Amino acid sequence: MEVLRDEVYDEESGCRADVYLPENFGYDTVVYFHGGGMEAGDKADANVCDIAEYFCEKGYAFVSVNYTLYPAAVFPGYLKEGALAVRFALNNVAGKGGSGRVAVSGQSAGAWISLMLCFDRRYFDGCGVDGEKIFAWIIDSAQTTSHYNVMKYEKGLSPALQRIDELAPLYYVDENTRFSRMLLIYYEKDMPCRLQQNELLYAAIKNLNRDSDVEKICLKGGHCRASCVKEPDGTYEFATVALDFLER
Repeated sequence: MEVLRDEVYDEESGCRADVYLPENFGYDTVVYFHGGGMEAGDKADANVCDIAEYFCEKGYAFVSVNYTLYPAAVFPGYLKEGALAVRFALNNVAGKGGSGRVAVSGQSAGAWISLMLCFDRRYFDGCGVDGEKIFAWIIDSAQTTSHYNVMKYEKGLSPALQRIDELAPLYYVDENTRFSRMLLIYYEKDMPCRLQQNELLYAAIKNLNRDSDVEKICLKGGHCRASCVKEPDGTYEFATVALDFLER
């Protein structure tokens, strides 16, 4: 395994990513956006590094992405950055020794970013990314309504409100929504309304297009437990569930 730290993927913002490269060739690549409520978290958090190394050991390249956080962030800057991170992975990782295929994943706030990129293709179109090259989406406890901290920082609204507007992945789901494959992960004791938000997203997608390849799984424990808490054997349930999905 080779790790390339602090690779700049957006010259304008200076945002960086850590790239984990496996020893094998022909690998698929996973782009991962960390969680933290859009105001915390880092690409090099211990759990993210552990998960990245696990994917690498299983033969995947892993691109762990930082993006601009609040209070410095301004919507939709971090979504444009996310699209550029995916472009970086396609051009500089997946296409150099890899299969050319990229999966996009994220935890909590990073999962919200992933869903926004999936459903509102203006960000990919704006930087020349072919969304058809994303072969899978792995979503770990995303807010599918308007993100609570984006509402707080951008609109001065209570984070407890439930809204479906331009800050919500659900806002962009319609009869033209298309994606490759998607796994929605959420938790029995998730954040307030989060379980129901993911159930609603799943139902909305299936109601509009029953042939959509979307799966859902409700895991035990609290918010993002599977990607934050190690199992007794030292692994993360998120990684094993995600790899099982990718390899089916």
